[in-house]
Amino acid sequence: MKISVELFGAARELSNKSHLDFDLIENSSIKDLRNHMINFIDLNFKGNETFKKIIKSSAFCSSDDKIVSDNYKILKKQNFSIIPPIGGG
Repeated sequence: MKISVELFGAARELSNKSHLDFDLIENSSIKDLRNHMINFIDLNFKGNETFKKIIKSSAFCSSDDKIVSDNYKILKKQNFSIIPPIGGG
C-alpha cells in the first residue's frame, strides 16, 4: 500500500518535494514506516546520521491530525506528516 509522508521542519531537507512516498505491506506500523525512511536515508544520503536522528526523534501525525505511536497499525493507504522536534534556546 502506498503511504505518503508530508515533510515539515528539518525533514524538508529529505526531498525537493513536500512529501515522500513509500510502499508498505498491509498491517505495517509507524515503526515500519520509520525504518523505511531510515533505509531511504541510507540509500539517498549515504547514511547521513543527522537525517537519521531527525527520523528517529520525530513524531508522526495521522491525516486526522492525531499524533500516532510507533505501534500504530497502518491498515490502508494513508497520509502522514512527520513533525521533527524544534530546537530552541
